[in-house]
Amino acid sequence: MLKNKSASYFPAAVDDANAGPLAKLQAQLDAIQDSGMTALTIRDILFHKMLDMHAVPKEHFLRDQATPDRLDDPAIIEQLNELGFYRTSPGQVH
Repeated sequence: MLKNKSASYFPAAVDDANAGPLAKLQAQLDAIQDSGMTALTIRDILFHKMLDMHAVPKEHFLRDQATPDRLDDPAIIEQLNELGFYRTSPGQVH
């Protein structure tokens, strides 16, 4: 029952024994949000990181637009490629 628990607090549970890295990542994300950063701010940061990875200049008009609702939308990458921006390094993201 939820009588004694806040309806907005549901800690993530990982039930796969091999999912240690995912549990660690979830703990890090929880710590970031617990420090006061909202999910919308994190999404905005990730969008600008995507633009960085595609070598979009800091003064480009794409950086002034609102962050898209879905960062995984293939249309974003298509638009970047049409404008001549391609991912600079296919390596691991840090």
